[in-house]
Amino acid sequence: MTGRPVRKPVDALTRRRFLQIGGTLSMGAVLAACVGGGSTKRSPDSSGGAGGRRADATILRTLSSVEAVAIVVYTTTLDSGVLTTPAVADLAGVFRSHHREHAALFEGTTRDLGGAPFTDPNPMVMQQVQTSLDGLRDEAAAVSLAFDVETILADTYQSTMGTFADKSFNVAAMSVGGAEARHAAALSQALGVQPVPQAFETTERAVPAGNGV
Repeated sequence: MTGRPVRKPVDALTRRRFLQIGGTLSMGAVLAACVGGGSTKRSPDSSGGAGGRRADATILRTLSSVEAVAIVVYTTTLDSGVLTTPAVADLAGVFRSHHREHAALFEGTTRDLGGAPFTDPNPMVMQQVQTSLDGLRDEAAAVSLAFDVETILADTYQSTMGTFADKSFNVAAMSVGGAEARHAAALSQALGVQPVPQAFETTERAVPAGNGV
């Protein structure tokens, strides 16, 4: 996941593709079990019916919206020229590509559930980060902002755990949440602080499902 993903046709971004996210994050065996050996068929009660699909689509819209925030933050910092350390700039580019792929997958899965994908940055989170984004002056400030955003994303994914009507989505979403937590840990090291300050992920800065979307 190091390059910008090619947009696939809407009908190709299905539930199965969402569940395969984990395959790119070393969770392939777990997710293969979730989809029953690769079948794309949904069991009659796995989605929670129309109400469950609507609820899951709301969660996915929220996730794609916070991924869009991360894309804006990394694009702005990369374009600003404040990332002067090559390794840090490379890291930002890689992380942005991850967020682009995650956003595309959540948007496609929202469509698959019959919902309208949310493609814009979450306005509530953008309000929180806009002042820092507008005032970027150096690399340390840019990395600190990226760390804050990754923390918001990781906490948001943690808050979705167990809330999907289609229970197989929980594993897929948390495999992405684990990637965001690893992003935050890497950025912590770039800032020279403890990369794993707590034993367990929190939901302190989570964006509740439906907020801003």
